[in-house]
Amino acid sequence: MSFVALACILIAIDGDTLRCGAERIRLIGIDAPELPGHCAQGRDCAPGDPIAAQVSLASLARGSAEIERDGVDDYGRTLARVRVNGTELSCAQLKKGYAVYRAEWDPVGSVTLSCGTQVVDPAAASVRSVARRPARQPVSSYGAFRNCAAARAAGAAPLYRGQPGYGAHMDGDGDGIACEPFRRR
Repeated sequence: MSFVALACILIAIDGDTLRCGAERIRLIGIDAPELPGHCAQGRDCAPGDPIAAQVSLASLARGSAEIERDGVDDYGRTLARVRVNGTELSCAQLKKGYAVYRAEWDPVGSVTLSCGTQVVDPAAASVRSVARRPARQPVSSYGAFRNCAAARAAGAAPLYRGQPGYGAHMDGDGDGIACEPFRRR
């Protein structure tokens, strides 16, 4: 694979996810702290300040961007390495301390090769232990249901962030609960 130019303005959703137009891009090999309310109950999320991680990624994402795509995750996000003005964003977030390296999310070791000694696997460093990503359980060919009607038809609604089948496109109010029942007054 090789890097290709992106023709969009990158927007940092959090410390490890970007938006390029309608495409959501998840940086491979790293895990950043979850924004408030986004860490599912019982999950050991990456430590640190999620707002600072998001602000850092937003500042790094300004400029001429290139992407090397590496598939799609369960949430429909593009998995990729992204460089802006020649800086690899995963490496920069690691170096600044706004993310931790996750070897299981870097299956071919591309982040390790790019970042060199900046990479420390949290499994080897007791200070930064992070739970494994939930096992992949594809719900549909899109990773998430196409819409709430499909989720309800399958008897899966409501869906919670981190749960197989959840998609941000079905979470209109962004509270981490997709396809929630309407509140009647």
